[in-house]
Amino acid sequence: MKEMKKFYQKRKSHSNKTTVVHGHQIPLYGGMSFVSNAREGNSLHTDRVNVGLNLTFAVRSRAYILGRLVKSKFYKKIRCPVTLHGTHLGKPMNLLHSCVYE
Repeated sequence: MKEMKKFYQKRKSHSNKTTVVHGHQIPLYGGMSFVSNAREGNSLHTDRVNVGLNLTFAVRSRAYILGRLVKSKFYKKIRCPVTLHGTHLGKPMNLLHSCVYE
């Protein structure tokens, strides 16, 4: 797990942070039915495999108010519905417009 470096930001300003999420050998609970339907004989036709996933994570932040007298914590949940296509496995995906911020 890698954490974002600490930074200072003025109260009435804003900034965007970009990150890269890597996944390797993610278990597909319930997704094996899609893979088994794509099998013909002993070979796997990956062009027929489409598996839907929900990538959900939380971003935590902390703000110091009145110096360090009051510490406020903020939590933002982010949910990204993703469809893995068999022809694009192992390739980067852009999730910029597919995420919902709650």
